[in-house]
Amino acid sequence: MKNSFWRIFYISLAVKLVLAALMPLGADEAYYWVWSHRLQLSYFDHPPMVAWILYLGHFLEPFMHAVRWPAVIMGHMVILMWYYFLKDRLPWEKIRLWLYLALFSPLLGFGSLIVTPDLPVVVFWTLSLILTVKALETRETKYYAFLGIALGLGFCAKYHIVIFIPCLLAYLSFEKRWSNVNWKGVIYTGILGLIFCAPVLLWNYQNDFASFEFQLRHGLESEAYELDWTTSYIFAQILIMFPLIFWAIIKAKPTNDFRWSIYFTWGPLLFFLLTSFRALVEANWPVIAYPSLLTLALFHPKTLKWSKSYMIFWGTAISVVVLSIWVPQFRNINEKVSEPYEFQSFVPLVQEYQPLYGASYQISSSLWYFSKIPVFKLKDTSRFDFFDTLPESIPTGSKFYLLKKEWTGAPYWVTEQGWQAREVKKLDYKYVIVEFTKP
Repeated sequence: MKNSFWRIFYISLAVKLVLAALMPLGADEAYYWVWSHRLQLSYFDHPPMVAWILYLGHFLEPFMHAVRWPAVIMGHMVILMWYYFLKDRLPWEKIRLWLYLALFSPLLGFGSLIVTPDLPVVVFWTLSLILTVKALETRETKYYAFLGIALGLGFCAKYHIVIFIPCLLAYLSFEKRWSNVNWKGVIYTGILGLIFCAPVLLWNYQNDFASFEFQLRHGLESEAYELDWTTSYIFAQILIMFPLIFWAIIKAKPTNDFRWSIYFTWGPLLFFLLTSFRALVEANWPVIAYPSLLTLALFHPKTLKWSKSYMIFWGTAISVVVLSIWVPQFRNINEKVSEPYEFQSFVPLVQEYQPLYGASYQISSSLWYFSKIPVFKLKDTSRFDFFDTLPESIPTGSKFYLLKKEWTGAPYWVTEQGWQAREVKKLDYKYVIVEFTKP
């Protein structure tokens, strides 16, 4: 069993590292890469962990896109943690099934190559869950202390870690496990949790809690409900977990030692289902549920049989995306796949048109990453983000250039200050470069 696991572990890690170096960074990844060159305690859009991890990869930037490697290795540790947690609780056949389900998962497998806040939050969610089970089993204070550290660091990764608390409370209440709680240990959890999430709390205190307010509005507020928010969320989750695996977790009957998998699977899934009645939910947001979801699926008798269809389906889909690295025709399957290559082709423009600004954080971050020349977003050209906090987002000379989509307008202050606009280059069916001059 041990040799089989390490073979799977190292081969899958090697494949991930190779693919991570070959695939260009997506726009969001490039945005977090920009953060890593402007390190802060936290950021407006998200907590800082993703920037800290990318910072560790700066020395690898000469090697294609290997800046991802520290993050990919960190994400791969989820597999290692689950192996050590499960190896004394389940037979090897079930552990191996979990490994293959995870490696072929679009969120936990291929998705772990993409460096976003999802990657570290899954790591710390997993660690928190394992420590919780051990704390309840042993009542040892050290597990409560480490749990506080894991939750605090999870909060520095992504705010979704807070969903862990209601999941835990539901588990303790409905399974009548309160008698297993070491209340002295809970104090250690609370204190260390606050200490290790202090960077995010301090940044928000210094910035009028702007990040907390933005995330609450982003995830819970909208002017009017649209049925598509809920239906698209439901269909996306069924597709991601695969219909047969979805049926498996509905019908699964875990043993008493694994009853926690019900709450830490359905808790996040139902939470985001409820928020879909208030705002659009992105398909990747419930990623924290997926490690325990795959564990829960192990307790259905037909999961092994169904896993073959699961791996064929997702293996084929992932192969098509991977082929886009070498076969340009495959890049047209999705805008997110083609976008990095498109931005990469714009790199010569950064030198030709100076100073060049982007009309969105996606444009600016991608051009900055691929050219290694700072390209800032023009202030107020899109929704408020990290670039809008930088003084460099406002031009200081008498001329500048803006790379934007044709239908994107200029910010209000450009008109107020009397800048004259002239289109100087059309790049393709949607992007143009506009020159702005002051009379």
